[in-house]
Amino acid sequence: MERILIVEDDPSIAKGLGVRLKASGYEVTIATDALTALSAARQTQPDLALLDISLPAGNGFTVAQRIFDLMPTTTPVIFLTASKESGLRQEAARLGAAFFEKPYDADQLLAAIRYAFRSRPGRQADAANRQLATAKSAQTAALLQTSKPN
Repeated sequence: MERILIVEDDPSIAKGLGVRLKASGYEVTIATDALTALSAARQTQPDLALLDISLPAGNGFTVAQRIFDLMPTTTPVIFLTASKESGLRQEAARLGAAFFEKPYDADQLLAAIRYAFRSRPGRQADAANRQLATAKSAQTAALLQTSKPN
């Protein structure tokens, strides 16, 4: 299951996105500020990040750059913002990210997420590595279970 980190300081938007994405089959983690977002990224290793640009304790562009630095593979980023400030779309493009202005069309956002997953470099390798790690964890658990004295 692909993991998405939602970083949004508006609880109603974050919850709505989370519900929609979970219903679409994604595993979702929500963070409401830049610091929590970075901690969540370290813990969950998201496959994609949805980032608001204006955040408490930082901004989405800084969070995106730090996520890029943390992850072993390129994590697709989609920016969401209500800001009309000039240059935001260009900054998102410079980072190779998609950009949506609020209010956005939920179906178009979902299509952009699906596209990002399909076109992500190393996607097959990531999935294979995740399956291998899961299999190794299961083997380790089975070995530990069989080596326990009765």
